[in-house]
This record gives sequence, C-alpha cells and structure tokens, in this order.
Amino acid sequence: MRRPPVSDIVLAMSGLVATVVEASLAEHYGWSWYVIVLVLVHAGLSGALLVRHTWRRTSFVATYLLLAALAAVIAVVPYNLGVSPMILCAPLSLYVVARHEPYRWGTAALLLGVAGTFVSPLHRLPGGLPTFWVPAMVLVLLGVYLWATGRRRTEVAYQRQLDAALAEREREASFRVAQAQADERARIARELHDIVAHSLAVVQVQASTGLALGTADAQRDALGNVRDASRAALAEVRSMVRGLRDAPTAGASDATLPGGPAAGATSAEADLTAVSGDLSRLRRLARTARDAGVDLDAHLPDDATLAAWQDAWPASVRLTVLRVVQEGLTNVLKHGGDRPRARLGVAASGERVRVEIANDRRASGGEPGYGLVGLRERVTLAGGVLEAGPDADGFRLTATIPVPQASGSPARPRPEEAR
Repeated sequence: MRRPPVSDIVLAMSGLVATVVEASLAEHYGWSWYVIVLVLVHAGLSGALLVRHTWRRTSFVATYLLLAALAAVIAVVPYNLGVSPMILCAPLSLYVVARHEPYRWGTAALLLGVAGTFVSPLHRLPGGLPTFWVPAMVLVLLGVYLWATGRRRTEVAYQRQLDAALAEREREASFRVAQAQADERARIARELHDIVAHSLAVVQVQASTGLALGTADAQRDALGNVRDASRAALAEVRSMVRGLRDAPTAGASDATLPGGPAAGATSAEADLTAVSGDLSRLRRLARTARDAGVDLDAHLPDDATLAAWQDAWPASVRLTVLRVVQEGLTNVLKHGGDRPRARLGVAASGERVRVEIANDRRASGGEPGYGLVGLRERVTLAGGVLEAGPDADGFRLTATIPVPQASGSPARPRPEEAR
C-alpha cells in the first residue's frame, strides 16, 4: 500500500483527538455501552480518514456506515451530547470519491450524504436551530461535489490532451522511422544497381562478343575484360558492405572512408574509391565502355582539373557524377545495338556541373529497369535535375548538379575539355 498523503495523516490525528474527547465522557456518564460505541465509531472514522486516498472505496463505505451508526447511537442516548466534528467526514469522503472514482460512485455519495443529513445529529443541536444547519450541510455537500467533479473534468480533459499529444508524437516517430527505413532501402537499392548493373552489362557484352567471334584471341580479351569488370564490381560491393557495417566517424575525410584512396593500392583496391567518389574513375569508365565495344566520343576534363574538383567538391557530388556516367554508359551497352555509339561530356560552369551522355540509337525495347528511377532519386537528393528521353538523334541523358561552395576552398579552374 502506498503511503497516505500528509493531509490524510493530519486529519486522522485530528480524529484521534476527537476520539479522546469522546472518551472523556466516561468521567460524567461512566463507561456505558453508548460511550464505548461512540469511542469505537470515532476511532473507526479516524482510520477511514487515514486511508481516504489509498483505499478510496473502502474508506467511503466505512465512513458512511460509521456515520449512520453515530446518528443511531446519538438518537437513542438519553442525554444531549451535542454534535461531533466527525460529521465532517461525510464531505471529506465525498470529495475524494467524486474526484477520483467513476461518476456513479460520486453521485451515490452525494445522494446518501444528502439523505443522511435529514437524520444526522444536527437535529440534536441545542437551541432549536436544525432548520438552518441541515440546509447548510446540504449546500456544503453539493458544493464539495461540484468542486470535485469540476476538478475531475479538468484533469480528464488535460490527460486526454496529453494522451493525444503522445499518440501524435508516437505516430510521427513511427512515420519517421518508416520513412527512414524506406529511404535507406532505396539508397541501398541504388548503390547495388549502380555497382552491379554496369559490371554485369560489360560482362554480358564481352561474353557475347567472345562467343560470337570464336577466335582464341577474342575470347582471351573478352575473358580479361570480364575478369576486370567482375573484380571491380566485387570490390565496390565489399566497400559498400563495409561502409554499412562500419560507419565512418564524423568529420572523417574521404581518405579515411572505407575504400578510400590509399598510396600503393592495387587495381582492385583502387576500385574501392568509387564509394567515396574518386573522379579519376571517369577515365576508367570510358575505357571500360570502349573495351566493351562502344564507339565513345568522350570529352572529359584534364587530370589537373579532375584533381582540383576532387579536392574542392563534396563526396556526394563526386559520387553522383560518377553514377550518372556509369548509368548512362550502361544503358548504351544494353540498348545501343550491335555497334553502339555514344558521346560523353562532363563540364563545370560556375557552381554547377553538367553531365551529358547521348546515344545515336534509341533504346531497343526490353524490360524496363530501375536504373533511371534510382538515378533520378540520387540526382534530386543532390539538389540537381535529371533529364532523360529520346531526341532527334537517339537517346539523351543530361544531369545538372549544383556544387556547394565550401568556405575557404580553392578556386576551381574552368575545365578545358580534352578528347
């Protein structure tokens, strides 16, 4: 049982004082049966006051039964003993029940209290003034009831507001968690597609070429390209998995990211730099496309410009540029026909970088994939715009991506396009 509040302890102690006063009647009337009953009733009411909040219903029932016994004893006593202050236990018990218990309990307490007032010891007051005290007691009971129920309604309304606010926060938190999970699934799907689709397209074209030509040299070259493409894809997948398992610490530079560039790295290890956005891979992607049979007219910045971009641009922008080029060349391999031809251009102007890949042949049907969907999401997240669709010459993919201007960053030279 929880500890009674201080107010109930004080009321119980006051009731014990009244009990001692009632026991003093024995000096005048002796220890008659009614004196003993009055002392026991007062002691019982004192105990009911003590548990008024901890055992509300039990205290209420005991209080009203003991008050009824008090009224009955005083009614049959041959002497006028006056009115005990313990009759105030009725409104005290009514207040607790009406405030904390269901409404039927409060209503029953009010009606019983009003009915009991008409047979209460107030009628035994000396001076013949029962007509004043009885209505006063009724008004007291009614006022206590209205006060308690008013506070109850206020508390219930406040609790409902708290519950509604908590439910709203829980719904918002659940929505944010679901949104974060969906965004993370989309991000992983984009990474997997961008990593695997390009390499598998190269593998498919090289394998088909080797089988079609049939010569030992052609097959050897095709298998070498298949080996390089699969090695690069495996390295990128491992790098992505490592990045998902071991997130880099805040403020880490690209060189400390999982798969970041390192001095003396092997060709397979160098492919890990794709995750951190190594712009030197642009030339490797163009070379891989040419090795796969694409007649590619590539206009890329020189090495000095790429190095300047690498130092000045955020990793998110660099990786987006790489993925746009990768997806565009993959689509050329998949839909460019037997002799695909394409033009690739990467150039920066002001605070924007523009990537354009044009294929001189329209897509030759096939099942639609998720490459452009994921690429559009990636470019949008970077704050850019992606345009993809057929034009007069074939199919064109254009991405315009803003480059955030870092404070104190070195000036980016205007790229000089080189074949």
